[in-house]
Parts: sequence; structure tokens; C-alpha cells
Amino acid sequence: MVYLENEVFDVFFYDTHTLKISEDTMKKSLSLLAVLAVAGVIGNPAPVEASTRYVSALAGVSWFNDADINLIDDVPGLNPILTQAFDYNISAVAAIGCKSGNLRYEAEIGYQRNDLEGYSDVAEFPTFFGDMIPNMFGYQDNFDRARGMSIDKISGYSSLYTLMGNAFYDIPVGGDVEIYAMAGVGVAQANVHIDIDSTVYGEDIVTYSAEGTFTEWSQIQSAAAHTAVDTHETTLAYQLGAGIAIPISKGVKLDARYRYFATTDFNLNALFNTNISSHSALVGLRVDI
Repeated sequence: MVYLENEVFDVFFYDTHTLKISEDTMKKSLSLLAVLAVAGVIGNPAPVEASTRYVSALAGVSWFNDADINLIDDVPGLNPILTQAFDYNISAVAAIGCKSGNLRYEAEIGYQRNDLEGYSDVAEFPTFFGDMIPNMFGYQDNFDRARGMSIDKISGYSSLYTLMGNAFYDIPVGGDVEIYAMAGVGVAQANVHIDIDSTVYGEDIVTYSAEGTFTEWSQIQSAAAHTAVDTHETTLAYQLGAGIAIPISKGVKLDARYRYFATTDFNLNALFNTNISSHSALVGLRVDI
């Protein structure tokens, strides 16, 4: 019986000890595997697409939309004072950016200018408002009493210097060709120069004496006048566009783009404000760096 008890005890001790050794060995093995797995992940991380930096430059033609010149303090029936029309002219942009996957981000500087081609929708100033008209354009002391004015000729130009932050979404269409959509916000320095040739109308008041009585009469007069509006204002701006990029050599793509650009309202002087919006067709190069 003693033998059996000792045998049972020995078997029990042996099995328990063996079980403990097995558990310790398993824990150490799992710990080692975990360390090796972590080391493997750190040493060989999952591939991530690297970002690519680039520079770009594009130039082309732009056309400004007709621009209304309005009174800052709206007077019913008078706004717009007149509507300016522009011809076609130049536009250019340069940018530095970063591409990661389908997204691109860039900082852009730009320039566009359009000459004034004509005007339309000149407001008909009522008589009661006539006294204010010459003073609006800087005509003082032409007459004893002002009555109004007519615009004979307008010439000039508007130009924009811009600093924009843009975001692009590229869509591959095969053969490394991409189409894209873009949007941007920033600031623009608007430079507006307008030369106005006009005719100012008014009355010269004449007083004369006849047999001790004094009589007043007026004579309608007109005078040619010229004034210039020269404004440099900084305002907020935004742009939207779409284009296509075609590879022409390693790291170089031909970039063609349509862009719509617009500013918020800005003041021409203490009385008038306006805004500028334009369309551009641009073509240029994008080069990886």
C-alpha cells in the first residue's frame, strides 16, 4: 500500500511538474513570437505610398465677366451705376505642391489682367439727385447749381495679383493620364484704373436789376470733365476648376485646365464698390522635384 501511495504520489508529482514546465515553456515561446512579430512589423512596415513634391507653371487667356459698379449705400433705381465690359487678355499661375495618392495640395501665386472694352446700363439720374453727381466724381464748383452728368467715354483696366491655397482630386484614366477637379481659396489684390470722360450739366444763376427790382434767371450750361479712378484693394477670393494631366516624360506632365475665379465685393472709393469674376483657359507643365 505504501508502494502504491508512493507510486501514485510520484506519478502525480511528475505530471504536475511536467505540466508546469509545459506552461512556462509555452509562455516563453509566445512572448518570443510576439517580440519577433513586433520586430518584423517595425523592420518591414506595410507599404505606404510616398508623397511627391512638384512645381507647376501655367499661362493662357482669361476673360472677365461684366462687372457692375454699385453705390455702397443702395439708392433704389440707381444700382448699378454702370456695367463694365472687358476684352480678353492674359492669365498666369505658378505653384508648388505635394501629391499623395489621389490628392494634391498646393500654394499658388497668380496674375490676370483685362482691359476695359466698354460700358452699358448707365443709370438715369433723377433731377433731385443731380446735385450729388458731380461731387461723386470729384467735380466741384463747375456751376452754381449742378444738375447731372452724362458719360461720354470710359477706358481703363482691371488686374489681379492672387495668393491661393488649392486642393486637387486626381482620377486616373489609363496610361498615367489623369483628369482632376480643383478648388481654392485665398486673397487677391485688385487693381482697378478707370478713366472717365463726361459732360457735366448745371445752371449758372444770374441776378440783374431792372428799375429797382432784382430778378433771378438761370442758364443751363455744360462742361467737359475728366476724372480717373485708381484703386488698389485686397479682398477674399475663390476658384474652381477642372483639367487633364498627360505625361510627356519621366516626372513631367502637360497640364491643361479650365478655371473660374471670383472675388468678394471691394470698394472703389468711399461711394462705389464692385467685384471681379473671370474664366481662364490655361496650359503648362507640372514637374516632380
